[in-house]
Amino acid sequence: MFGGLQKVMIVGLPWFRREDWPALRALFVDADTLHAEWEDWQQSATKVEAQIRASGQRVVRAELRPEAFAAYCSTLGIPTDAEARLLWANEAAERETQTHH
Repeated sequence: MFGGLQKVMIVGLPWFRREDWPALRALFVDADTLHAEWEDWQQSATKVEAQIRASGQRVVRAELRPEAFAAYCSTLGIPTDAEARLLWANEAAERETQTHH
């Protein structure tokens, strides 16, 4: 360690609003891998968020909005899948890091 300092990692976590859930599930090419109900997803995501925080990392909730995410994937030429959701979330975490330094 350098003088006892520890670098805190910032983790982007894809986050969905209840009202966007039906549109997002329709948009995601891998929707069958997600919970059918938003409440089930939210419960699971909250547990993951707590586990990440418990490991000493910061979490950025990277909210996905259907129109913006569809445009993002279209621009990059990538499918609307888990990999794209993580890329979106990681970019949000990166932006958060830049605004705090």
